Amino acid sequence: MSRSRRRAPGFRPLPSAPSQTIPRSAISRWSVSANAIPDKQKLRAFGGDASASAGIEFALIVPILIMLLFGIFAFGWSMNSVSSVRYALEASARSLQLNNTLTQSDIQAIATQKLKALGLQNVNVTITTDQPSGGFCMAHVKASYAFVISFPYFSDYPISYAAMVNVPLANSVQGACPQ
Repeated sequence: MSRSRRRAPGFRPLPSAPSQTIPRSAISRWSVSANAIPDKQKLRAFGGDASASAGIEFALIVPILIMLLFGIFAFGWSMNSVSSVRYALEASARSLQLNNTLTQSDIQAIATQKLKALGLQNVNVTITTDQPSGGFCMAHVKASYAFVISFPYFSDYPISYAAMVNVPLANSVQGACPQ
């Protein structure tokens, strides 16, 4: 009963050269004698070996996948920051609507307090008011924020965001809007 030897996937037997007779035991997939096999046969044997191609493909693709993962994370973080700035701006505008005697520095302090709890800094908040019309005036509260995306080995990428909230204010002092 002859037992056939199981060969590795992708194995192709080398054709024997007519001028040289090489014993079959001298040629194997794993150990190739440099003197016994001509150059064309060496190239065919190397090209038929597919065992390391998955590792090479993995090494080429992984940096791209890691950059994609970091990009998704950075984009999500920037959207979270935009939402947080908008939340703080709306809270400041509500405070202004309830107490329309607040000043620019008061609104900035309220927004900064909310944003510190969320971990954000360097947000600029400004208030402008329109002239009174029909018993009320409009206050426009605007916040601007710069978010910087930074990747290792790449230059920083700043993204500027701005949010604006319009607040109707009731005239509390003889037709004058707070400035």
